[in-house]
Amino acid sequence: MNKFKGPLIIIGMHRSGTSMLSRVLEDLGIFMGIKKDENNEALFFVKFNNWILRQVNASWDNPYNYKVAGENFRNLTIDLAERYICSIKRIEYFGIKNFFKYKSLKELDFPWGWKDPRNTFTLDVWSKIFPNAKILHIYRNPIDVAVSLKKRREKCLEKFHWSIKKEIKFVLLRGYLGCDCLSPKFRDLMEGISLWEEYISRVFEIEETYDLDIIHIKYEDLLEIPKKNIVNILGEINLLNTVRESDIDNTVNGLNKGRRYAFLGNDYLGNIYEHIRTKNLMRKLGYDNIR
Repeated sequence: MNKFKGPLIIIGMHRSGTSMLSRVLEDLGIFMGIKKDENNEALFFVKFNNWILRQVNASWDNPYNYKVAGENFRNLTIDLAERYICSIKRIEYFGIKNFFKYKSLKELDFPWGWKDPRNTFTLDVWSKIFPNAKILHIYRNPIDVAVSLKKRREKCLEKFHWSIKKEIKFVLLRGYLGCDCLSPKFRDLMEGISLWEEYISRVFEIEETYDLDIIHIKYEDLLEIPKKNIVNILGEINLLNTVRESDIDNTVNGLNKGRRYAFLGNDYLGNIYEHIRTKNLMRKLGYDNIR
């Protein structure tokens, strides 16, 4: 079996299980960074991904401009990313000890990677920087994604007791303050579903354009048979022989199977599902006949 050459890059729509998957793999020995946010995203990469998107007036919740930025912008960004992974800022990813040991992230000789849904759009850059990367794409049905986005936004508002006036001011400053949860578009579930379509379409587009070998993982299948699916993932990324079966058992036991198709049983959400279930992406991903 070939050795892991890495890195492992986790992509996918927000609220689709990217955090869950990254934490599982981290528990099984894959280094995901020293400094991470509450969503288990390595700040070193999140900051650069955000910077890339801002250069073309795009963001995680409005990524379209990045898709049409052009090849010249991509080539310039690749050059800057090459410098970034060798810069002093790399200490934010692998800490002081490894900072002095490794001059670049390309020198890492242990299983490592990072998770950031923004990778879904910037993968054309990272796949060029790391041609041996293993790419995991986890996807979830769009109804539960949209509901989760809406609930996260409401929870954020409730937590900070924002009035409408303060909310508007906070949204305007959210890029500076580093908060993503208050995007106003996610008051509407259909906006969340639309963004899901944009992310999923991007995955298949970039996979074909750059001939990438992306490993696709269905969130609901992972929760239904977690051990089998985690074993398959570890085999795909050439790390199965480095992990003890008991560790896999302990890790997957904590997964909540009840989160599969959480929208079922809700008549309002069921009506939305009936409205969208025949779309091409729903059929392609096997979401056209959920019961």
